[in-house]
Amino acid sequence: MSELTTSEQQLRLALSMSSIGVIHIDYATQLASADEHAAKLFDLPYGEKISRDDVHSKFHPDDRAAIEACLADSMDPKGVGEFSMEHRIIHRSGEVRWLSIRKRIVFEETGGERKPVSSLLAAVDITPQKNAEEVLKRSQETFESLVQNSPFGIYVVDSDLTMRYVSNGAKEVFSQFNPIEGQDFRVIMHTLWRSDFAAEIVEHFQHTLKTGERYQAPGFVEHRNDTAEVEAYEWEIERTTLPDGSHGVVCYFYDATEHEQIAESIRRREQYFREMTDAAPAMLWVTDVNHACTFLSRGWQDYTGQSQMDGLGTGWLDMVHPDDREETREIIMSSLNSRRPFEHDYRLRTSKGTYRWAIDAGRPKFDAKGNFEGYIGSVIDVHDRHVAEESLRQRAADIEASESRLRLAAETTGFGTYDIHETDALSVWSDELFRILGLPAEGNPSADRYLSLIHPEDREAFQKVLDQSTAADGPEKHSIEFRIVRPDGETRWLIDTGRTFREGNADNRRVIRRVGTVQDITDRKLFEQSLQQAKQSAEMANRSRGEFLANMSHEIRTPMSAILGHADILIDHLKDPDNLLVVETIRRNGNFLLTIINDILDLSKIDAGKMELQEQPIRPDSIVGDVRSLMDVRAAEKDLPLKITFAGPIPETIRTDAIRLRQILLNLVGNAIKFTNDGEVHLHVRYDERSSLLYFDIIDTGVGIPKEKLDSLFEPFTQLDNTSTRSYGGTGLGLTICRRLSHALGGQIDVSSQPGRGSRFTLSLKVKAADKLIQPNLNTQPEKKAPKSDIRLTANVLVVDDRRDIRYLAQHFIEKAGSTVYTATNGKEAIDFIESKESPPVDLIVMDMQMPVMDGYEATAELRRRDCKLPIIALTANAMKSDREECLAAGCTDYTTKPLDQQKLIQMISRLTS
Repeated sequence: MSELTTSEQQLRLALSMSSIGVIHIDYATQLASADEHAAKLFDLPYGEKISRDDVHSKFHPDDRAAIEACLADSMDPKGVGEFSMEHRIIHRSGEVRWLSIRKRIVFEETGGERKPVSSLLAAVDITPQKNAEEVLKRSQETFESLVQNSPFGIYVVDSDLTMRYVSNGAKEVFSQFNPIEGQDFRVIMHTLWRSDFAAEIVEHFQHTLKTGERYQAPGFVEHRNDTAEVEAYEWEIERTTLPDGSHGVVCYFYDATEHEQIAESIRRREQYFREMTDAAPAMLWVTDVNHACTFLSRGWQDYTGQSQMDGLGTGWLDMVHPDDREETREIIMSSLNSRRPFEHDYRLRTSKGTYRWAIDAGRPKFDAKGNFEGYIGSVIDVHDRHVAEESLRQRAADIEASESRLRLAAETTGFGTYDIHETDALSVWSDELFRILGLPAEGNPSADRYLSLIHPEDREAFQKVLDQSTAADGPEKHSIEFRIVRPDGETRWLIDTGRTFREGNADNRRVIRRVGTVQDITDRKLFEQSLQQAKQSAEMANRSRGEFLANMSHEIRTPMSAILGHADILIDHLKDPDNLLVVETIRRNGNFLLTIINDILDLSKIDAGKMELQEQPIRPDSIVGDVRSLMDVRAAEKDLPLKITFAGPIPETIRTDAIRLRQILLNLVGNAIKFTNDGEVHLHVRYDERSSLLYFDIIDTGVGIPKEKLDSLFEPFTQLDNTSTRSYGGTGLGLTICRRLSHALGGQIDVSSQPGRGSRFTLSLKVKAADKLIQPNLNTQPEKKAPKSDIRLTANVLVVDDRRDIRYLAQHFIEKAGSTVYTATNGKEAIDFIESKESPPVDLIVMDMQMPVMDGYEATAELRRRDCKLPIIALTANAMKSDREECLAAGCTDYTTKPLDQQKLIQMISRLTS
């Protein structure tokens, strides 16, 4: 248990530190779940299931085709089942982020086919890298553009004096050589200039190539051999390193007639340099050979308030704290005189008059001939670092001073302590640690002695933690739970929590000290074991309750199916009003009993966490309109007005489960009508835009509720009293289901009431901030599908059910629609019927799932193993969440529940046999 806990913590820590987000996708449900980091990366809700389409909607449109192509390849059963790529996603705010993702598909063999069942996607945000690449690309393009469009001629020759690179400006000068790259530089020079001058130029190139000395030629005016024109140039050369690592020579030249243009360019460069230095976060400075400051960047004036002019020479020393000034002068001047780099911290006065710590760093600069030219350097504010270092020093002193007090406190509270100095092999155990280990206090502390007591099953895990804590690059802290066997044979649970101190950097890092505490947690472990046993007992009881409810559902729904179905058949055969009234009474009470069963199952599903919500955009006024249309008749039966009002605009749409919201409102309004004999029932809707809360107030003038009954009103199977039960009926589950459904929808139900004066039930729902508010319109109803005309069937259908009345009922419905029906009483009979060559052909099977001899699950699976391709409709009285999945997993084509819905069954048969 402790190993798993530790591993899980380490995995979670690794993922959080690596900034990797993980999404798991289940292809059976088309749902995905994202960990916290993945939810942030993809801008998805955290802690809830989301559809796969919602994840895909985040893809950038320009990347969608490439992503879908990779997805298709990876989903191919014959492919590798994984891929990596980089693509963009779009957040709801419109922000575009780059992600690097790796996706792996999990396949399973089903029926001889390899199908994808799930996938795991890991993602890392690479937006900063992508932005940096874009900046670098633009910078490279800008540089190449500057070089190519520069008015200067630039070309590079390699060590063989072959032209390797030529700018556009240089190509204009060498226009007769096309292409110019690859030409011999010596041939070009002798083609352009007289022989002695060309030879001199080549000699300078060779000298620079050999020595690395930069050469700046004086301006010259010469006749060109190829054009007879007189041209004036200034040029300079220097050695450069080519991409292959060899040396070459780069030449810069320009037309001397454009000297003023070049001079202006130089002035612009100087201005650019000054602007860069002024904008730099550091304060830059330059000195001459006599150590007098000749330049201060704008940052100096902004930081200290001293003008750049006043800071020149040695004026900058005036800004140094008086207590630091002499030491600063001596250290810096000593470094300047010896012409070595330096760094020195001192306090510097700011423009606000306060002093902050700064670091001053400088290095000497020399010209090409090695002549000393002065110093360049920078001053950077490091005040926060100084404060932090001082705080750490003080903290270390406090820790040292309180160490003995902590050790005493630990032993007083039952903690044993140890202090191990790795450098001098000194180990100290407290007396309490000896007691916890069951060892005599006069013994010598020893790692081997400690390890020998550890339970054999825990020794490997403990050794692993110990090895990690003593490694040079191991974790700073450790904690592990394990068992020991004391010398007297008693087994005890301990927890060892400690910290490791190290010194040095990189390869020189080493452990110098380990300190920690050991506590006996045996009592806690025994308590945890009892809790685990209690949890297992509770889970077993919960499973038993679920099995009981499923069985109860089957045992009640199956006869109810026969009762309601035969009542429907009787209606078609009766004409006498009294007989029709009797049958209608049977149907009404049968449906009432079915409602009670559904309430009990709904409550069970909510308690078991199996209530599935289907969120979608809906119009609140449309839901209220549905409630009014359904409740108007019931209110009219009691001659009660049902008023619907709105307090101003409401959101045009909200995202919730329409069926469950309608169920809550119908139950609350139905209760209000049930318990009101005089007055009215009022449904009032209001929206608070500041809190984004949508309120539904159901107000009645009925019997009211005593104050002492309000607290138990929402408990299951609870009503006001036995008189209420007899007067009004019901299971006492309606309000319980409403409150728990409201919690599932992210809302709350509150109630206030006075006996004899009525009650107010308020449903409040937290909704997303509305994009659009509208005036409510109760006449706006969702488009309803027109009822389908009577369906005629021509298929041969085999109905399999152990109950004769259910077989008769299904046979009646199907034959009435035009089909021929054959029957079987269990799964084995069904298989024999299908396999018999004497049996008539069958187009579809209606299979009850709970039967003696062989149930529907086993029969369906066996038919599929025998390569039966017929459509099979599962017929079950179960109504829990997983029933449909179990039927489909067994091989059924579709699923329907008891009591039989004639229209639904006929439509399903028509669809599967057409």
